[in-house]
Amino acid sequence: MPIYTPKLPPIPNLAQRKPPILSLARFDLMRILRQKLGRFFGAVFVGILLIQLTVLYTKYLIATNSQLDQVKGLADHFLPKSADFQASLLHPSMLWFLWFQVALIGGGLISRDTLYRIRPLIFAHPVRPLEYLASKTLIAFGVPFCIQLPFIIVPWLLSMLVAGPNGPVWLITPLYLIPAAILNSMLMASITLGASSLAGTPKAGMGWVIGLLLGPSILGGILTNIFNEVSWMALSPIGLTQVWPRILCGATKMSFPLWPTIIATAANILLWLYIAKRRTMPSEAVI
Repeated sequence: MPIYTPKLPPIPNLAQRKPPILSLARFDLMRILRQKLGRFFGAVFVGILLIQLTVLYTKYLIATNSQLDQVKGLADHFLPKSADFQASLLHPSMLWFLWFQVALIGGGLISRDTLYRIRPLIFAHPVRPLEYLASKTLIAFGVPFCIQLPFIIVPWLLSMLVAGPNGPVWLITPLYLIPAAILNSMLMASITLGASSLAGTPKAGMGWVIGLLLGPSILGGILTNIFNEVSWMALSPIGLTQVWPRILCGATKMSFPLWPTIIATAANILLWLYIAKRRTMPSEAVI
């Protein structure tokens, strides 16, 4: 009987492997979908979107139906076709619910790996720390951005279909609101990743996120009352996400000025991404 020389399996071609960022992000996305977290929040978001579409169609009917001229002045007062209306497509109530959904999802993105000691196993593969953090950032950024996008595109498409460029929604409104959605998503992603990296369990991560939302908001309100200066409200991450659509659309009513908004947004993004980067280094993987 011939004796064959034992052979090792062929060396895998690492050049043809899937990018680690996409593989890790796909794993996190499938885990989120299995948890079925979108049922309650999805119903809320769909309800808010339907209300916005109803308001939009009401504005169109009032503007085109001569029999409704007597209520046109009242409608213009409550449903103005102005920058304030364009900014309201990313409505504050929707952003409030979005923050809580992001806290529920993002609070466990890193802390779950900390709890179950998954990062040492990940770093045992050809995965760099920046690739690991980038995969988490992709999910933390992509979820809120994809939720905000229909609130911009669907009303805009409806306005273009029923009334053309002269409809209630401006032709260039997406050029203002999509950058606002990007800034909001970057802010949400950085805060949730930083909070999740500091927590030891997903529940603690969610608590960290909620604390980082409410704590600065309360502090900003106290400092505003003490110094009688609304710029202190820029400490509130919730307020930042609500004011960016108004700033980019040129709305008249601002919660606080432009420069405090820019400084606070940049400081939050840089600070919490730096914390998340430090806390996801291989030296931190076993803590």
